[in-house]
Amino acid sequence: MSDDALKRMKQTTHECVICGAEGPLVVDHDHNTGKVRGMLCNHCNRGLGHFRDDPMLLEFARMYLLASVEDQEADVYLKKWNC
Repeated sequence: MSDDALKRMKQTTHECVICGAEGPLVVDHDHNTGKVRGMLCNHCNRGLGHFRDDPMLLEFARMYLLASVEDQEADVYLKKWNC
C-alpha cells in the first residue's frame, strides 16, 4: 500500500472494520507479508494477535462461544451476521 493510500485510509476510516467501534484506531497488518488489512480498535487488533492471526483458532473460539449461549441468543447472533 502506498503512503498516500495509507494516509487516506487513516483519514477516512472512523470505525473498526471488525466491531464498528469508534475512537482510536490502529493500522492492522499481516505479520507474515506486511500487507495492511485495515483499521481496527485496540480490542480487535489485540484479539487477532492473541489468536496468532489464525482463522481456524478464531473459528473454534466462535464455535465455543456459540455453544455456551442459549439457543435463542445464538439464533439472533447468526441472523445478525447472516451466518
